Amino acid sequence: MKILIVDDQNDNLYLMQSLLQSQGYELILAHNGQEALDELSTNVIDLIISDILMPVMDGFTLCREVRKSPAYSHIPIIIYTATYTGEQDCELATRIGADDFIVKPCEPEILLKRIQDVIEGPRTDRESSSHSNDNEQEILKLYNERLVRKLEQKMQEMENEVAERMQAIEALRRSEELLKGAQAMGKMGGWEYNAVTEEMYWTQEMYHLYDIDPDSHEAQELVDSSLQCYPPESREKLQSLMEEMYAHGTAYELESWLTTFKGRKIYVRATAQGTMENGKLVKALGIIQDITESKRAQIKQQELSEQLRQAQKLDSIGQLAGGVAHDFNNVLTVILGYAEELLNNLRPQDPIYDDLQEILNAGNRASSLTRQLLTFSRKQIIQPQLVSINDAVNNLYKMLMRLIGEDVDFEIDLQEDIPPIMADIGQLEQVVMNLVINAREAMPMGGKLSIKTFGFEVNHMFHDQHPMIPPGEYVVLKITDTGTGMTKEIKEHIFEPFFTTKERGHGTGLGLPTVYGIVKQAEGHIHVDTLPGRGASFVILIPSAKGEYIYKAKPEDLSDKKGAKELILVVEDDPSIADLAGKIIHKIGYEVSSADSADRAMVMIENEGLRPRLVISDVVMPGLSGLELAAILRFKHPEIKILLMSGYTENVITKHGELDPNLPFIQKPFTRAELADKIRATLEAE
Repeated sequence: MKILIVDDQNDNLYLMQSLLQSQGYELILAHNGQEALDELSTNVIDLIISDILMPVMDGFTLCREVRKSPAYSHIPIIIYTATYTGEQDCELATRIGADDFIVKPCEPEILLKRIQDVIEGPRTDRESSSHSNDNEQEILKLYNERLVRKLEQKMQEMENEVAERMQAIEALRRSEELLKGAQAMGKMGGWEYNAVTEEMYWTQEMYHLYDIDPDSHEAQELVDSSLQCYPPESREKLQSLMEEMYAHGTAYELESWLTTFKGRKIYVRATAQGTMENGKLVKALGIIQDITESKRAQIKQQELSEQLRQAQKLDSIGQLAGGVAHDFNNVLTVILGYAEELLNNLRPQDPIYDDLQEILNAGNRASSLTRQLLTFSRKQIIQPQLVSINDAVNNLYKMLMRLIGEDVDFEIDLQEDIPPIMADIGQLEQVVMNLVINAREAMPMGGKLSIKTFGFEVNHMFHDQHPMIPPGEYVVLKITDTGTGMTKEIKEHIFEPFFTTKERGHGTGLGLPTVYGIVKQAEGHIHVDTLPGRGASFVILIPSAKGEYIYKAKPEDLSDKKGAKELILVVEDDPSIADLAGKIIHKIGYEVSSADSADRAMVMIENEGLRPRLVISDVVMPGLSGLELAAILRFKHPEIKILLMSGYTENVITKHGELDPNLPFIQKPFTRAELADKIRATLEAE
């Protein structure tokens, strides 16, 4: 039995062919109604199964043509459709002459059963019953109505489909724009490699990251050579990772610096992953992201952490150095005091005179070292005043000129009307001197040395980059040389006490630590910029102060003035120092009483009626401190003068370690002349 299958969809033809041939039917295939009529003219057909909606001639028209033909009208026809599925469609098919109307899809068993029923059903002559004029017109009317409605339905479906496609296109466009914007904001470019066609695709942001114009004639050549933008060590590692990915699809991630084709230096994170099929790479996807800002922030954080670590280390060293210096000062006070007393009682021709002089000289050198340690640890007592940093430079100008020699080009650039700072002028001069000496020694073959001062405002942007420097107005001292410079390793230790790169015996290692201590005690900041062979630049920032600075005349030397038996009370918990001070004070013409603590001194004054003209007190003692004793006496007995002494004060006198200018002070160790001068000045002060 031959069955003619009519359908414009090859898939439908294939399915019908597979199903019916397995049942022993012989099939003839046609893609539209016209092809079906052609097949009818050359073949004897036992059954027609036809779709409705087809090009050239639809199924309804085919059915009508078959029924109108005396030669074919006896052939049963099954309409098999997925488009015309309504009851009116079924009615129209029946009126035209279809023997059955089946809606796609249909279960194979049901479809075969209905085909068998049509084949075995009774034959009727449909030509006479379906082609009267009235019936023909009615069928034509129904056909036109169904055709119009179906066209309208198809048009609506097409419009809906077009609208959906437009929405999909718009959504795709929006997604592409969002992806493109996200890649631009995230500085992230993507690439895809087709291993089968060996084609590489880059996103727009990839071209931007490498500074390549995608429309230029050399774009592809630059893309092919993009690995050259990486430094050699990263390039080799990346090539190795890519080869591993091509061989096994292994994902990789690499971070590296990259120099674009326009010379920009950026830090990127490159990631990629391959897709394998049958053991071969078919596709690879990758991302390259510019993380330069994150990397620089990380580097900055590391630098700040290192600065903090260095500051903490120097502070710890300073605590140790200050404690040692304080205790050593007490010992030196006794050694120098008694050595001086012995020397004063001898004549130069005495056999031991020179030996005592050497002891005194060595003690003075030791005293100088302890003062430098105290300065580094910021525990030396200072009496700051409003000064101009320019004066510290100008005061030393002639000495500096002789010091640096003629083979060094010396330049000074001092800003006029520079704001004053609160500092000790002597310590500022020491800072300048130490830095200039170091610079000169770093230029054995000559060079250039410059000293520059200027005002500078630390704004919030600068503070964000240098968090350890608070915003505000600063005065800057910059000393730059063109000498040998320093390595990073040496730079990390230059402010540590006793660290030196000089030969043994040619430096104490306290020059720069002293500079560091002076700057920090002035609430300033110091930065060193140096490289081997590129010289060094020391930049010091000290907060500017309000007011006008005034130089005080050098006080009159009062050390030769003898006392008039005025009573002086010495308050000192160290018996050896108290005994020494008492002997010196007695020899220069004063009466002396001693107390081993501030509490004992108050008992002597309040309960025992002692009325000294002057109280000389240590600062740090068990019980009441010297500062507390001074406060009590100034309140209860303003007529009693106060003179404080100490090796250091542990920031007791003020929270900044600065001495109240109304409290006279003498630094241990002291000489007989220094003590005599300070006593007389204190007694004669208003």
